[in-house]
Amino acid sequence: MKKINMKSLIITSTVCLLPIICGLIFYNSLPESIAIHWGIDNNPNGYFSKPAFVFGMPIIMVALQVFCCIVSDWSDKNPEANKKAITVYKWIIPIITVVMYIVTIAIALGNDLDIRKIVMCVLGILFIISGNYMPKVRSDYYMNSKVFWVKNRDEKLVNKAMKVTAYGLIGFGILFILSILFDVAVSIAVSIATIVFCIFIYLYVYIKSRK
Repeated sequence: MKKINMKSLIITSTVCLLPIICGLIFYNSLPESIAIHWGIDNNPNGYFSKPAFVFGMPIIMVALQVFCCIVSDWSDKNPEANKKAITVYKWIIPIITVVMYIVTIAIALGNDLDIRKIVMCVLGILFIISGNYMPKVRSDYYMNSKVFWVKNRDEKLVNKAMKVTAYGLIGFGILFILSILFDVAVSIAVSIATIVFCIFIYLYVYIKSRK
């Protein structure tokens, strides 16, 4: 069985649970039903009960974080070479958890926040960071983890795809942030373009690797 980085797993999982402290501080002031999901138009369309949000949401994120950490460590055959980049990736879920938990509480307490702008900024920053560190991960990490199901283990193909993806993430990350300066339609267009880009890269590598 491959070694799991327990120190990283425990620290990042603990950070995912820390927002519960904030929830407990404002527990009596929070409404019984809390919006936890919004449409691109800032209108809430998903709710949790107060206990489910305060305690359940962080626990769900911890479960997701544990899963991602284990899969990442199992897939990584060069932990020392990929250490910095993988460490950055492992902090994505904890950061999102803390930021969105606090924002959700702020909105539940009656603060008028533009959730679209917050989400677009957070995602934009994460895309830029991920794109910056992606080229620092050895190609065999992606091939062994079967991210693209590379059948013939074409290292050159994977390196090319990762380089294009990295530039793409940085570019779309910047566009995500800039989109908050414009109408909601711009944010929607950028989001759709990002999804299309990712699907195109996936299909390109998938098809090329089977020739």
